Amino acid sequence: MPEPRVALIVPSLHGDARGLEDDARAQGRPPDEVIVVAGVRPNGRARNQGVRRTQAEVLVFVDDDARLGGPGVIEHLVRPLIEDASIGVTGSAKLLPPGAPAFQRRVAREVPRIEHAVVAQALESNPPLDDFGLSEITTTCAAMRREVWERAGGFDETLVRSVDPEFFRRVRRLGYRFVLVPDTWVWHPAPASFGALMRKQFLYGVGHAQEVKKSPGIAGAFGLGTPLHALVYLLLRTLWLIPSVFVAWSLSVAGSRPRPAFRPLGALASYASALGSVWGWYARAPRE
Repeated sequence: MPEPRVALIVPSLHGDARGLEDDARAQGRPPDEVIVVAGVRPNGRARNQGVRRTQAEVLVFVDDDARLGGPGVIEHLVRPLIEDASIGVTGSAKLLPPGAPAFQRRVAREVPRIEHAVVAQALESNPPLDDFGLSEITTTCAAMRREVWERAGGFDETLVRSVDPEFFRRVRRLGYRFVLVPDTWVWHPAPASFGALMRKQFLYGVGHAQEVKKSPGIAGAFGLGTPLHALVYLLLRTLWLIPSVFVAWSLSVAGSRPRPAFRPLGALASYASALGSVWGWYARAPRE
């Protein structure tokens, strides 16, 4: 069979993806097209627009603030999709850029999913459909065949965040597997300031609430059906805020168990997500 055409799709609010485009040209297997979708919100709509602008059989999605971690990234992402039709999505690890500031390194230590360690062997990481947890793969850097995107119906264009988990659950329900490929990563910065971190986590909460409202059957998720529910939830999360400074535990990480750790930024980030969940349930979603 001939090699499939590969499109690199980059959602970018400001339209500046020059570093990533340079990385793409330096790949051992460069993409056939680089499509930068500028100024489109939310990112699910931007990704869908990028797909519609190409006829490529394989789609590689990378955020505009990421940089490819070597000349083999595209090849490593694409090859398993060609060789194994049961694999629906491949993804790379995610690391802080070399020389990241101290604040970003602290955020990466305390907040789950800012970094994803490089794996030496292919790691199957399917999003759970009957429990809490998320895939280790995110669309910071992920690839799929076009037919998978089409069968799943594309990304939801209404969610401000939680776009990846919602889309990945639909792909998983179709029976596809998710694989984190070995020896492959992108450099991706953590939020650069306390305000940026809180806003990012707040929007995650908003997006999760939007997703639960649209798909109330999500395993492990709960709604805030009445203001009393929301009040009780906020009260419990507020009471948990101080203890969570000293206990590391995340429902978004499969198999996570409480353990002692000093994590003030992680605690506040989690609390911001809780506030975002209430806002997303009862108020109109803010701009991303």
